[in-house]
Amino acid sequence: MTNFTVFFLIGFVIYIGIMIAIGTFSSRGKNTGTNYLTGGAQLPLYLIFATMGATLIGTGSSIGATSNGFKFGFGGSAYGFGAALGMLILILVVRKGGLRAKGIQTMAEEAQFHYNGNKYIKIVMSFMMYLIEVVWLGNHINGGATYLGFVTGLDPVVCKLITVLAFGLYVIIGGYLAVVWTDLIQLIILVFGFISITCIAIPMAGGWSEIAHTLESANKAGNLSLYGYKTMGWMWVISIIWSVAVPCLGTPTYRIRLYTAKDDSTAIRGFSLSAVLLFVFSLLPALIGMAAFTIATKNGAAEVLKRPDFAFTYVATTVLGPVLGLLFMIAGLSATMSSGDSDAIAGTAIFIGDIYPIVKKKPVHQDKITKLSRVITVLTLALAFAATLFAKDVMSYISNVIGSIIPGVSVAMFLGAVWKKASWQGGIASVGSAMLFGMTYLFSPPFKALIASTFTGPAIPATIIALVFGIIVSLLTPFEKLSEEERMKLVIASREKI
Repeated sequence: MTNFTVFFLIGFVIYIGIMIAIGTFSSRGKNTGTNYLTGGAQLPLYLIFATMGATLIGTGSSIGATSNGFKFGFGGSAYGFGAALGMLILILVVRKGGLRAKGIQTMAEEAQFHYNGNKYIKIVMSFMMYLIEVVWLGNHINGGATYLGFVTGLDPVVCKLITVLAFGLYVIIGGYLAVVWTDLIQLIILVFGFISITCIAIPMAGGWSEIAHTLESANKAGNLSLYGYKTMGWMWVISIIWSVAVPCLGTPTYRIRLYTAKDDSTAIRGFSLSAVLLFVFSLLPALIGMAAFTIATKNGAAEVLKRPDFAFTYVATTVLGPVLGLLFMIAGLSATMSSGDSDAIAGTAIFIGDIYPIVKKKPVHQDKITKLSRVITVLTLALAFAATLFAKDVMSYISNVIGSIIPGVSVAMFLGAVWKKASWQGGIASVGSAMLFGMTYLFSPPFKALIASTFTGPAIPATIIALVFGIIVSLLTPFEKLSEEERMKLVIASREKI
């Protein structure tokens, strides 16, 4: 074990202790009953912006994007652009809905409201939303384990368990407010950390001209093109952007900020600011990745050149000194934890608010919410850990697993919100058809190879299939659209007695 490893582990333990302290202190008096899952549902603009920004700048935008920057240059920015684009679409979809003012509490309730108050769409969406959160949470566990593995040399499974414990502890203790306030601190750390390291890494690589020369000498001049399209082709770029943008419409973590904001206007402004922040931030990991490639090439760092997912930790452990290296690692850890904790609490909220009442035929009693929520958080973390076994690295996890699971839900939410003829049968058809396609892609190697050779991933065809099935089935099942008041009454009635 090197001196840096010991230094990092000490810093890591101190950092986690600080996050636990902040989470515990900030949630005092508001971590019982429904407040454990909503934080009082009156969050101001600065907290909505901070928690959304920190969640968006997660594992894919930091570790994954740095890895892609190492491999594909400005292609590392494609993930951040996709997420920013997805947020813009989400804003356009929800900005006139007044969902916060109506009292919508979960994404499954929102789906029920859009689909004429139908209870079956709520049931399907409840289980799908929980599955989506488990999948996203697995992505952040993968990311955290990547750096821990490179720095410590520990077994990947052990690294994943440590990552789970890292952000699981303060979520279990403090609930939603602990997530929001630690997100604020983590956002400050990761933004200033990445800016600082970018300003240091580029000169260490010899400046921009040396980076460009190294890439050209390595036959990677295409990495300097817009989103690296000259290296990987437009289809790869579109696929990455698509696989990140489309899930923004079907990810409950983002919607929960809308339901817990002070009002609709506060949520929309917070979403807009966080999208702008992510778009600008997305350039930093790509620049760091290119600088890391230049330095690794000069130093003959074979392990990093062979496994670009280590580019992030290579900069921290080899290029920078102990203090700056620790800053960089903590910044990256903040990105992972700020997204992981959000998905953990969102998954728990879905289970408590939607799934439990469906299964037990009654809502959770107020006095039991906190205790049961903590148990469900542990269960959610355990399931997410199992999900990490499906991919070798961060970006393949996002492209393959997330691109296979979420598009159907995203399309169903989109059609329900913008198309008056969308029927609940059409919504379920969107979810079911895309899910069947995604499962076939994940578990049938020949089919996966066929789709990957054409689209480079499952997200684009899954979205198209969901859209086609949703529209056709809706046209075949006409219905009389209820008023907003009537639909909201059905949502409330379903919430009180399922």
